[in-house]
This record gives sequence, structure tokens and C-alpha cells, in this order.
Amino acid sequence: MRVSLVLSLSYLSMAVWAGGYQGCLERVWLFQAYEIDALNPLADQTIGFKCTRPDEKKMICNGDWAACRPGATTSRTRCDFGELMKHLGKAPTVRKGDSWVGLDDKGNMDAEKTAKNCYRIYSTSEGKNKNVKNFPPHNALRDTWEYNEYIMKLSTKVNNAYRTHKTEANKHLWERFDDTRAKIGVARAADHAPYLIKEAIDKLGADFPLKRQDLGKNPVTGMPQETVDWKLTALEAKEKGIPNASAEISKVTSGFYIKDKDGKPSSALKHLQVMRSYKRVADRTQSCRRGH
Repeated sequence: MRVSLVLSLSYLSMAVWAGGYQGCLERVWLFQAYEIDALNPLADQTIGFKCTRPDEKKMICNGDWAACRPGATTSRTRCDFGELMKHLGKAPTVRKGDSWVGLDDKGNMDAEKTAKNCYRIYSTSEGKNKNVKNFPPHNALRDTWEYNEYIMKLSTKVNNAYRTHKTEANKHLWERFDDTRAKIGVARAADHAPYLIKEAIDKLGADFPLKRQDLGKNPVTGMPQETVDWKLTALEAKEKGIPNASAEISKVTSGFYIKDKDGKPSSALKHLQVMRSYKRVADRTQSCRRGH
């Protein structure tokens, strides 16, 4: 199998539909970036800003870019996680005694626990907003309108802050940000896996040696997770002497991630593009922070 095809398929294995837990992880990731942005001078801060009068078709802001504001009864100048969720829009009401944030044993925000709390709060809400949908980028980051652009710009902002503000005392902020990004990749792969596996079996046949990749246990349900390992699948098929195995696999993936009749990306292709953005962010982060 050609190297280029192997690399392409490794991306495809991670392309997924957004799920509730994954959507909450992305909110945690935003909040972690928001905390890092607080290290910048006020005039340079851009995370946690929302357009008050957006024109989404023209992608322009006809109003102001308003910063997230903490509650009037607090002396804080920065929003906490719950306040940032409200700032993003359509956040459910948290019942008395419940909390968005889950803490680790040192009293710090735990990304996985917080995402699980967030998912529970959304899914058990009495309102209409039970689904954890992608928030509009213009509600989270100044001068940003498209989700892939948002991912790249948020990462750039965090990497720039690393070069100018990182110390031994605060380096954990970037470590947690990176760890959450990795968790998002796994969650996206796991959410999508049932669709991908079904498509592969339907198109390749039950006798095709479809190899699986273990993704650990689902943090919400505790059930095991797996997806397709395309590289091992191609190697196994070659060893078994299946003719044109690489071409057959390519046919499945290229038919799955397509544009519709109007030339617009399908749901699967949109999520592939998002996953590629996260992959680029991970690669660029290693390069940008090397030597700092």
C-alpha cells in the first residue's frame, strides 16, 4: 500500500460525527484556552469574545465583540466555566446542588470529569437543548466564523502564549490543554466508529479481514470502544491474497467522505475536515513549541 494512502486512511479512521461527551470536551478545551489567554494583556485577549450582532452569511460583525462577563455578585473579572457556557449560548440551567466542573484530587479542573458533568447536564435538561451541538465560533473567539478556522486560531493563540508566558509554575496549563485535545481525538473516533465499521462491512463484505483499533473504555458508559485500523486491515488483506485490497478500501473511504449533489460536504466529510484540523493542530504544536 502506498505511504500516502496509509496516511490518508489514518486520518479517515479518526473522522467522526460530533457526540455529546466529545462536544463537552471541546467546551473544556475552549475554557482551558480562555484561561491561558488571561495571561496576555487585556488589549490582546481574543478568547471568550462574542459578536453581539453577527451576520453569519456575510461573516461580519455588525455589533460589538463583547467579552464574557462574570456574574454581578462576584468580584471576579474573568468568567468561570459555567459563565462561559452561558456566554456561548443555549446552555441548560444547572440544578441546585449540581456543578459543571469536576475536580481532580488536587482541586483542579479535571477535563474528563467536567466533560461528563457537562454531558449529564445537557442530556438531563428539562429544556429543549438536550444535544451538545457545536457552538458558533463567533460566540467564542473574536473575528472567527468557521469551525476549522476556530480550531486553528485557538491553537495559534495558545502556542503564542506558550512562547511568551510559560513558566515552571504555569506550564501545567498547556499540558492540560494538549491532553484535552488528545481526548477529543479519541472521543471523535469512538463516536464515529459504529458508522465507519458498518460502512466497511457493508461495502467490503463480512469475510474481508477488517482489523480493529482499541480506543479504551467510553468514559460515560464504561463500555469498550474500537474503530477500524485501516493500515492493519490493508496488510492483513494483502497477506491473505485478496486482490486489489488497497483499491477496495480506497473505494469505501472515498465513497463515504463525499460532497452532495450541490457540491457541499456531507456530514461525514465535514467531520473529517474538523478531525484533520485537530491533527494539524497537534503536529503544529510540537513544531511551534520545540526549543521553548
